Amino acid sequence: MLEFSGTGQWLLVVLAPIVSAGLTKGLMLFAPRWSLIDHPGHRKVHDHPTPLVGGLAMLLTLLVLQAAIGRVPFGSWSLLAALLLVTAIGVADDAHELSHRAKFVAQALGAVIIVSGTSVWVTHLGDLGGLGDIDLGKWSLMVTVISFVGVMNAINMIDGLDGLSGSVSLVPVLLLGYLAMTGNSQDLLFELLLLAAAILGFLSLNFRLPGRSKALVFMGDTGGMVIGMLLAWYCVKLAGSPTSLIHPITAVWILAVPLLDMGSVMLLRLHQKRSPFHADQQHMHHVLLKAGYSVNQVVAIMAGCSLIYGVIGITAERSGVPEAAMLVAFLVLWGLYVVALKHPVRLQATAKRLIPPLSA
Repeated sequence: MLEFSGTGQWLLVVLAPIVSAGLTKGLMLFAPRWSLIDHPGHRKVHDHPTPLVGGLAMLLTLLVLQAAIGRVPFGSWSLLAALLLVTAIGVADDAHELSHRAKFVAQALGAVIIVSGTSVWVTHLGDLGGLGDIDLGKWSLMVTVISFVGVMNAINMIDGLDGLSGSVSLVPVLLLGYLAMTGNSQDLLFELLLLAAAILGFLSLNFRLPGRSKALVFMGDTGGMVIGMLLAWYCVKLAGSPTSLIHPITAVWILAVPLLDMGSVMLLRLHQKRSPFHADQQHMHHVLLKAGYSVNQVVAIMAGCSLIYGVIGITAERSGVPEAAMLVAFLVLWGLYVVALKHPVRLQATAKRLIPPLSA
């Protein structure tokens, strides 16, 4: 069993949910003054003004607790600079709703800061064609930037229900933590467990619980970009080079739910001759909600799928399944996801036969 280098790190992991929830509650007091309030709208599921400070509180939790033991946050000043940049843009967007172009530029710039100051690059794609490892060479920088921007947007786009984005993010964080543990990577395990604990603290105020029918706070675009950047960071660290712990396609399976949802919805929007960033209710969580499932049921279904896909990816790699076969299987899954969202009525009927809504 892998052990941390002292009781201090374990103590920080235990304290992180309390600190995260406490900072969130504290920041909620200032949310109206800072205009960090999400008001109800025609596309939105919630019906009450809700503070958008969860993401900021989670980042502060991670920074404060790592600084408390004299540790460079996440072991990288470049990553910290990139996180502060996307946090600033995220807060500005949560307060004033910036354009998609402005957010995209900030995300790309954050990714460039990371690749400019670290060796955390996607240098290969694995043996996806069955002909040997695909070395990216000069394309490595571009693919790394695209990977970071893609994951950040995927987490942001799936943030549509109380508890959904946090739960769907928590699953891959824990799976990556398991991989870090089995790979005897102590620092990564600590950071991932700390991130998971901070998300749990946020979820304690974001999830719908007995006696509480609505979220008290949202993570906002700030949270989506921060968690997305950190998920991309750890996936690249664990899968970005030929000597990494896992294959790149395994990391894709671990992030399957947000990636499938983003890729499918954007593809449908392009097919409908609309902007891929045009907000609508074609996401899987919207379709399931309209099928009669409660918010918590939808969250459980999608978080459960995230766990299943991640376990499939890890098990397939450790069982020696060829990377090319894992890629084909993922593309088939993506195709089924697109077809399902394109025919929501059929999807709803099939889903209700497989998992009857409790409300029914």
